[in-house]
Order: sequence, then structure tokens, then C-alpha cells
Amino acid sequence: MIDPQHEELKAVLEGLLERNDDVTARAVARLHPSVKDASGFVRHPERRQILEQYQARQQELRKAMGKIRRAGTSAIAEKLHASEERSQEQEGRIETLVASHLAMINAVAEMGGTAKLLQFYKRFAAIRDTLSREGALPSPFNTKPLSD
Repeated sequence: MIDPQHEELKAVLEGLLERNDDVTARAVARLHPSVKDASGFVRHPERRQILEQYQARQQELRKAMGKIRRAGTSAIAEKLHASEERSQEQEGRIETLVASHLAMINAVAEMGGTAKLLQFYKRFAAIRDTLSREGALPSPFNTKPLSD
């Protein structure tokens, strides 16, 4: 008996499912390496049973995909809207932090604390470099990166 476990048939059926092609006896016959007519699948009890199992799986998959498409579109739109709102909030927070940082540094510098600030930023070069990239440091501190 050729392919007693029907592995070739199962491989063809899996391929049809993966591509979302209709699982029919004719489609299987076109792709099967040895059984080339549809009746070879519908008249053989084991093959017919396997074919029917895969047809049922395909119906379940298509039903699930339909639900996902219907529910997914609105859910994705809601997630996108929420993500855009969070992004705008974060941008506002960053602008506020940059402005407050500049004001604090300028106030300390005006009171003669420039040397202490430079000393602080030498110990925390990575922080200083990040603040510099964000534009959160006034020009006396905004020189070359300290981490070089």
C-alpha cells in the first residue's frame, strides 16, 4: 500500500490550510504526488475522513478569522488612538521637563554655581550627554560630550 499513514495527503492538506485555499478533493488531487483523481479521496474511507477533518478545520479557521477581522479593526483603531494620545502626553511632559531643567540650571548658574554644576555633570556624563541631546542644557554646559 502506498503511504499507509497518509502523510502525503496530510502534507497537501496542511499546505492548503496554510495558503487558505479551499480544501476540496479536486484541489488535493491536483497537488497529491500519487493520487491524481478526486474520486481517489472521496471513495476511500480513510482518505475521505481525513479530507473531512481538514475541511472542518478550515471552516473553524475561517470563522475565527472573520471574527478577528470584524473585532480587530475597531480594536486596532482604539489602540492606535490611545497610543497617539500617550505619545502626545509624553511629548508634553518632555517639553515641560526640558523647560524646567533649563530654568533650574540657569538659576543655579546665575547664583554662581556653574563650577558645581560642571563638576556634577562630569560625574554623571551619560546623564549630561542625554540632556544635551534633548536640548535641556544651556549653552555654557552644552559643549562636547563628556563620555568621549
